[in-house]
Amino acid sequence: MQKTGLYLIIVLFLAGCTPVRKLRYTIDSENTKNSYENNRSEKTIQPYDYLYIRLYSLDQTTTEIFNGREYISNDEQLNSYEVNDEGFITFPFIGKIKVKDMTIDEAQKKMESELNKYLTNISLRVRFVGNKITVLGEVNVPGNHIFYDEKITVFQALGLAGDIASYGDKSKVTLLREKDDVIKYYYIDLTSKDIVQSDYYYLLPNDIIIIDPIRAKYRTLQDRSLIPLIVSTLSIITATIVNIITIQQGS
Repeated sequence: MQKTGLYLIIVLFLAGCTPVRKLRYTIDSENTKNSYENNRSEKTIQPYDYLYIRLYSLDQTTTEIFNGREYISNDEQLNSYEVNDEGFITFPFIGKIKVKDMTIDEAQKKMESELNKYLTNISLRVRFVGNKITVLGEVNVPGNHIFYDEKITVFQALGLAGDIASYGDKSKVTLLREKDDVIKYYYIDLTSKDIVQSDYYYLLPNDIIIIDPIRAKYRTLQDRSLIPLIVSTLSIITATIVNIITIQQGS
């Protein structure tokens, strides 16, 4: 009886044990430092990106022709241009223009140069809009999340997803990234301060982040499933002991 009770206590204790290192962000170690260079490379335009483009002109008619609904609407997503799978957008007067692998400034200058062949005194504003990041697994708000910056950090993406849940493993986060029709897997350790120097600290639109559970979650689920069996076994043992004591007292 005492051994069985002790076993139950041990099981419940183990269920609550979680490897703390895998649950913390940016843990200090002997070789870590507190200052890192921020190597933030500029994002280039890729297929399936959305570009918000607005034309500015002294001529009211020209402005209305190019900006359409945007002239009276603040919804940038509705007035954006999708980069097709070959890296082109279709823009009035210019037609198809290849913007793949260009920065925003490069694409803007190229389009302005083409438009100046037909119009005078115009300028463009170009920016990314409606960028999407997907966060799955052990997070509080899994799913697709929209952001409007050129790129975001992995911590900002997790913030959009409501942070990693209680049993999420921060030591091996999976990143899926597609480029030139090739999907690659990368692994990020969020418990290391060196993460800020990683090539994958900054995420790109359409990246997918997957947070796996630590083993303690499976152990907890398994142990919880054993509790009814343990309780039932203890009840049988207790009833048996009571019967034995009753019989002995009767004799």
